Amino acid sequence: MTQMLVVDDERFAVEGICQCADWRALGIESVHTANHADEARKILMEYRIDILICDIEMPDEDGLSLVRWTKENSPCTESLFLTCHSEFTYAKQAINLGSFDYLLKPVDGEELAQAVKRMLQAIKEKEESIQHNEMYLKYKELWKKQQPLLAERFWQDLLSRRIFAFGDFLERAIQDAQLDLGATDKVMPILISIEEWQKPLDARDQEIMEYALKKAAEEVFLSGSHYAGDVITDRSGVLLVLVRENGFSGDDWTQACTRFIDVCRTYFYCQVTCYVGRLAQLQEVSRLCEALKSMERNNVNQKESVIFYKPQAVTVGSLPVPNHIDVSLWSAYMLNGERDKLIELIHQSIEQLEATPTLTQQQLDTYYHDTLQVVYNYLHVKGIKADDVPQFSILTAIPIRNLSQYKHWSENLIWAVMDTVLANRESDGVVKKVIQFIKEQVEENISRDDVANHVNLNPAYLSRLFKKETGANLIDYLIETKMKRAKQLLESTSLTVSGVALQVGYSNFSHFTKMFKKQFGMNPQEYRNAMSQND
Repeated sequence: MTQMLVVDDERFAVEGICQCADWRALGIESVHTANHADEARKILMEYRIDILICDIEMPDEDGLSLVRWTKENSPCTESLFLTCHSEFTYAKQAINLGSFDYLLKPVDGEELAQAVKRMLQAIKEKEESIQHNEMYLKYKELWKKQQPLLAERFWQDLLSRRIFAFGDFLERAIQDAQLDLGATDKVMPILISIEEWQKPLDARDQEIMEYALKKAAEEVFLSGSHYAGDVITDRSGVLLVLVRENGFSGDDWTQACTRFIDVCRTYFYCQVTCYVGRLAQLQEVSRLCEALKSMERNNVNQKESVIFYKPQAVTVGSLPVPNHIDVSLWSAYMLNGERDKLIELIHQSIEQLEATPTLTQQQLDTYYHDTLQVVYNYLHVKGIKADDVPQFSILTAIPIRNLSQYKHWSENLIWAVMDTVLANRESDGVVKKVIQFIKEQVEENISRDDVANHVNLNPAYLSRLFKKETGANLIDYLIETKMKRAKQLLESTSLTVSGVALQVGYSNFSHFTKMFKKQFGMNPQEYRNAMSQND
């Protein structure tokens, strides 16, 4: 409830202010009045007054003294002075007291209404800032106390295929993590992509805010509902909600995701997009999460959206699927980078074998060794050492006793070796293109989105990839490159400082100066002067 207090020793002046505008329409629900300072103090002590309109010249006590008292006893109150005199001394004292505005009597009603509108906006912004700071401090304290959770480590290991989802490996991992989860249970993943922060954050603050987002996701998607699950950050830095099977519908998740997007925009100053998966067995979750990441990677148009996973039909070529495992067909798929097609071929082949269960252990051992031979040959062709593949030594030492184990083992092995090769190829190629593009366009007004569009990748995905490979934030690298170019121009040309700012794509001179000083410890003019003195 927004309340205003009008103080003036002239009753007609008070009545005029009360009637000069439709205050309720402006958002002020209650207007109090007083004719002297003592009466005003009583009202200020009894009510939470948001706006104080006060005459300076009053016989018992001037308005300056009243506002000075108000600043100490009601610091949230914004004040506006009215006076018949235009002397600078009054204005100076009003400014020193932190008065919002200073108007001459007789006051024009429209002018006063506009001043009050600006005060209301300032109050709203101040309240939002206080709320944001309180929430920030709350989550900062929680972040300090956070300890690694067994559940999060379990999901990180499962999604990165460090846990083998066959045999008793999965059951033992679930027991070790003390999860209320069965090896045959299903979960539905939701990938939360942090598209863009609307306020500048240093690395520490961003880490705290990401933790805050994680806790907010727990509240929106899991707390107070009949859904169980976990919210985790995987080993590549992606935020995931893993919801356990419990009779949900697409409409439920559209509403939940939309609400979460609104929460992030309002309270955390960031844009997010939610990629919603489908129910999957634990053995399939890793592959499904990779599909969601691929959706994010290729999403260059939709922002702050809810996007549902749609299975893509995978064709394995014109050759019929054999009724046995023909490992000789695998090499071509691997060398062409067609991992999904190869895994689909494996699944289809094994489904046919399961339909006619005549497989002997000797045949299974042959498939096992043939698979290893194809994998070693692939690594040799690609110039990758087996030691560079995560879990390779463990994978190649696991005994395979049945067809189901072989299916999960071969998928894990193929995924691990191809992911190593494909990740190296993408990271190296994309990051080189990004760095080259930034250097070539250093004098253009380019943004992170422009860089992402150049390599046809989602900006959030590109930012994670760039940081993983270089250790630097993409935005920071872009700014650093521009500031280095500005420094060269200051040293080697006679361009004015504002001209240099425009040359490197900054139309806002003060922002350019701030970025330059942050990079080099002095503003551009100081740097140029220092260079002149050295010469």
